Amino acid sequence: MWLLITLLMTCSLHEVAESKYWPWVKNVIEPVKESKHDVQCLAKGSNGNEYRGTISVTSKGHKCLYWDRFQHIGHTAISQGLGSHNYCRNPNNRRGPWCWVSRPNQIVRRYCDIPQCEEKKDQDTEMTCGERTPKVNFKIIGGSRASIESQPWQAAIFRGDLFICGGTLIAPCWVLSAAHCFPLSKRATRGQYSVYLGKDATNQTDLRKEQKFEVAKFVLHQEYDEDDFNNDIALLQIVDSNGQCAQKTPSVRTACLPPAHHMMPYGSFCYISGYGNERNGESFRYSRYMKEAQVQILSPSKCEGGYYGKRITENQFCAASPKWTEDACQGDSGGPLLCEVNGRMFLFGVISWGEGCATKSKPGVYTKVTNYNNWIAKQTGLPTFTEGIMYPQKD
Repeated sequence: MWLLITLLMTCSLHEVAESKYWPWVKNVIEPVKESKHDVQCLAKGSNGNEYRGTISVTSKGHKCLYWDRFQHIGHTAISQGLGSHNYCRNPNNRRGPWCWVSRPNQIVRRYCDIPQCEEKKDQDTEMTCGERTPKVNFKIIGGSRASIESQPWQAAIFRGDLFICGGTLIAPCWVLSAAHCFPLSKRATRGQYSVYLGKDATNQTDLRKEQKFEVAKFVLHQEYDEDDFNNDIALLQIVDSNGQCAQKTPSVRTACLPPAHHMMPYGSFCYISGYGNERNGESFRYSRYMKEAQVQILSPSKCEGGYYGKRITENQFCAASPKWTEDACQGDSGGPLLCEVNGRMFLFGVISWGEGCATKSKPGVYTKVTNYNNWIAKQTGLPTFTEGIMYPQKD
């Protein structure tokens, strides 16, 4: 798992001295105690993984059978919403909630009609993406700490009370992150993950700014390679306790997606952000605060020829600060690399991996988002968000 971006004006990537690469995330925070409420309706675009309502008849009016009649109800089944009840559920990721019903001489699966949640009025669309209201940054040790309003698409992903990775809100119901943040060997149930938007620090809660979500659906790229981090990209469908997606506020916005296969000119300066490590004197510490920094996009010839050789795939690119003082690091994985074009912020990279942090001649490596526009559109069912319609068109 490649490291994540923690920015330091004077230090960054060295933070993973004890390991050659960046991919870990072991920072335990104080638990945020909040009550959970059952989701009674379906958010737009959801297949009902998260539905926990009490409808117990199919779309044709047939009464559902009890789940524990057909299977043992253990920890996994409970996390999928099953139990000693006959409510409609979607435990196996089908097109919608369903249940077992009794028909003449057989037991069959039938789908249920679940009401759609009323959409929030204040939601970003493909026409309003990438806008922000930056606030003045202020310095902390070795880096530039920023309020979440300067990067309102920044997501903080938790497994239980453990912060694991960053992400980027690309549509009201979808966060883009890195596949290596969710290794198969350590995969937990969706119910153990939470996604926060509008968070200034991973160990603090500000209910005036924050929005909390459960993960309704994970989509890891089917060709992700753990050896070279090729196709290091993942999608998380999010929904809150009321079945709603992200609401647009000054601290929560969507980032724009550029057109497919488009790339900023080499040498362009772009922004990275995250909650990862920072240097403190001769030691390193976990920042917890959202920080941002500028890095410069490097050409493939420079990255491959001078730094990483043939290890860079066609789905990756490199970026670094000119003096090697700012970079992504442990805790930043999955977070964004965004470039400003005509006053809007466009997502070009996902923080993936690198050797050390802010180490000379070892730039950060990023997943090239614009190679995945079609994949994102297919997985989310939102082609308009991936067409890059807000990106300036050449005459």
